[in-house]
Amino acid sequence: MDYQVFVNTMIETLKFDEKFKEHRDKILPIIRRSKVNSIAKYAFAIRPGQHYEDVELRVPIPLINEANKLKDHIAGLVGYVYEESDDYALGSTLIKPQMLYSETQEDREHDVVFSEIEETIIQGIRDARFLIWAAVAWFTNKTIYDELLKKKEEGLNIRIAISDEETNSKLLPNLKANFELTVISRHGWNNYNRMHDKFCIIDLDYVMHGSYNWTPTANHNEETLATALDKDYVKKFADEFMRLFKKQF
Repeated sequence: MDYQVFVNTMIETLKFDEKFKEHRDKILPIIRRSKVNSIAKYAFAIRPGQHYEDVELRVPIPLINEANKLKDHIAGLVGYVYEESDDYALGSTLIKPQMLYSETQEDREHDVVFSEIEETIIQGIRDARFLIWAAVAWFTNKTIYDELLKKKEEGLNIRIAISDEETNSKLLPNLKANFELTVISRHGWNNYNRMHDKFCIIDLDYVMHGSYNWTPTANHNEETLATALDKDYVKKFADEFMRLFKKQF
């Protein structure tokens, strides 16, 4: 089994197959951050010479309780995607914690996407449990705004820093009314210089950053979004966000 292909297929199935719609938003972050192993069994399956294999999901420890609650649904997804071969048939689906090989080890995961960027950002927002801090030069995307508002209603701390741009006036009243907001003035010769960042911090654990502004037109551009689950890396973005959030030109 090519495990990366298997994981990618589960992710795409969750996105588009209505069969998994009810629990999609809860299962997606678990599958994205889990490591998949197979455990060959001695027991024979149906075909001559064919054995069973268990599929083991090693889940990050902060997500293990949620994964156990959803075990039956995850097992259903694994069984739906699993491709039987002449050598192996699916046995059980096992949920286990990812191993920590030292007391100081932390999860580190870096990735980059070039398509479905809006969807990746929305999923990151949905994964948030405590806070969301975003520094985005242009913010006119109502879909992303609505996702942030849902998180605000759940009690999360939402802070936004945007540039002082005419096009941002579309959402500006709503942003001011609902979130902690800083509008960073343009400066320099002829007010040409501006805050040009595009990054979003989730729970001080995860960051999304790149070329993508939170605007509808960005969905039609060639854009890049890098993601990182890396506390040391995220801390640098958090320090920069705090500097920007208090900045006055």
